[in-house]
Amino acid sequence: MSTTAAKPIRRILFPTDFSPAANAAFEYAERLAASTGAGLLVLHVPQDSATVGPLNNVDSKKRRQLQAVQSQLSEVDIERIFYAGSPGEVICWIAQEHRCDQIVLGTHGRTGLINLLMGSVAEYVVRHARCPVLTVPTRPRGEAPLKDPAIDFPPSLIQPL
Repeated sequence: MSTTAAKPIRRILFPTDFSPAANAAFEYAERLAASTGAGLLVLHVPQDSATVGPLNNVDSKKRRQLQAVQSQLSEVDIERIFYAGSPGEVICWIAQEHRCDQIVLGTHGRTGLINLLMGSVAEYVVRHARCPVLTVPTRPRGEAPLKDPAIDFPPSLIQPL
């Protein structure tokens, strides 16, 4: 077990594509920011931009969507930015450049062939970010609970300690 203390969380990066998965993750980012006193940096990386870098000329719909990301908790300070580029790379780089202590992002739950062909932004961020990443999956309503773990050996071999 490590003897070093974990760094306090002072800034949280919340990347959003304005999807339901991102909205679900925002609730976690917001609560984490409120409980730690951290600021929240909300990032949108448009997928349709031909440039790389900070964006000042963003269409009004996207600008309104980013402005609409509001905390219901008064103690949470929010900063918003647009940045063009490959989403996974931009998220990791912005987290590093803005000295974020945590990234909170939603997962779309894509699996199989589509994930193989398109890749996963969340997976890229988990593998490459230089700070901890909290991924928030979306689950269908009414999803069955997990089954009990399978035991690979006879119960008679299990002895109390």
